[in-house]
Amino acid sequence: MAMPKTSTYAPYLFNKTADFGTTKSVTNENTGVSESTFDKQFTLHVYPQKRSLDMQYRALGTDYQDARTLVIRHNKRVTQSLRVKYEGEKYKIISISPDDSANYQTYDFLTLQSVEGENSSNG
Repeated sequence: MAMPKTSTYAPYLFNKTADFGTTKSVTNENTGVSESTFDKQFTLHVYPQKRSLDMQYRALGTDYQDARTLVIRHNKRVTQSLRVKYEGEKYKIISISPDDSANYQTYDFLTLQSVEGENSSNG
């Protein structure tokens, strides 16, 4: 019995990295104000998936309008509770499309949405 065919990506496409972690509150010693900072847990190589023109039109007016899609090798550590720091911006994971098949190389698609107010220079 043949294995189902899945998408394959050349290794050179995964030439960018993204940090995965959580947001934690830290008290600023100078002001006493609680500030949120990014607490990195691990880094993965990613492939930023480009949208077709049709996909861009379909996303207009939805929560996915300003979303980014990153492709990663299948990784069980990645959950929706994590934050992602990619190209200097912080994102929350709004959707994970995992590939749990028994194929040798499997990929997960992460849909990310920018987290407003967390894209400052701290963390």
